[in-house]
Amino acid sequence: MTIKFDIDKFVTHLERYKSDLPTLYNWNAKIDRLVELETLTENQVTEINALSAYEKELQLKKIVGQKLNDVLKTNPDLFDKLCLWVIKDWGGITTASDNNTISLIKDFLNQDRPNFNRIASASKVGAYLFPDRNVIYDSRVAYSINWIILSENAGQQYFPIPEGRNSKMSAFDLNVLIRLKNISVYQPTEITYLDHRLYIKNSDKKLFINKKDAYFELNNLVKQISQKLWKGDIEKEQNLYFTEMILFSIADREVFMDITKKYGTN
Repeated sequence: MTIKFDIDKFVTHLERYKSDLPTLYNWNAKIDRLVELETLTENQVTEINALSAYEKELQLKKIVGQKLNDVLKTNPDLFDKLCLWVIKDWGGITTASDNNTISLIKDFLNQDRPNFNRIASASKVGAYLFPDRNVIYDSRVAYSINWIILSENAGQQYFPIPEGRNSKMSAFDLNVLIRLKNISVYQPTEITYLDHRLYIKNSDKKLFINKKDAYFELNNLVKQISQKLWKGDIEKEQNLYFTEMILFSIADREVFMDITKKYGTN
């Protein structure tokens, strides 16, 4: 059963940012290797690098996404190399071995509800391939989504947040804020219950979406948000990355400001 959220509350919260998305979004990927990967010409690299981060990103999503679809079944070797570019060059995730990452992508593409392990990597490829049904599930997107649920009372359950490297988001651990707001879930009736080593894990099950369902639920949620947030703009309604880019962009700035304001007034 799909988990229910108050979509209007998400839309109201994000409305304030959507017109500023072209300036909010500042991820600037390295694209030079796309020449050897038969995806861009040298002239295109120069032209795209001259664009704003936002316009550059839109071009990459269209061009690389199309190329991935073109070679998915016709050129497996190039497909694998492009997947590695998406995760390593574009996404900046370089710690895992290439072989493990390629296996991860194959598993991801063959499952309706993929493994949560390394979902931030695998979902990058999924979002490039199928932008009408997949979003990137990384720490920033989950952080923003959970803050909206928490601050706007937009739902009863929260998304597990993948590990991230952002110091501002680590400083204000949203999982702690979620647990504090729902403190009754964690209050034991007997102190001896705290001796159980799985006490927190079992309590978390009442609040956090199961990891095996999390990606499916996030895609479904962002799809519903996008249909209302961008109503009348078919391109933005259908391509989930527009909403995802807002969520990504506000996580360590606007959400951080919201948190410090909310908890700074005693």
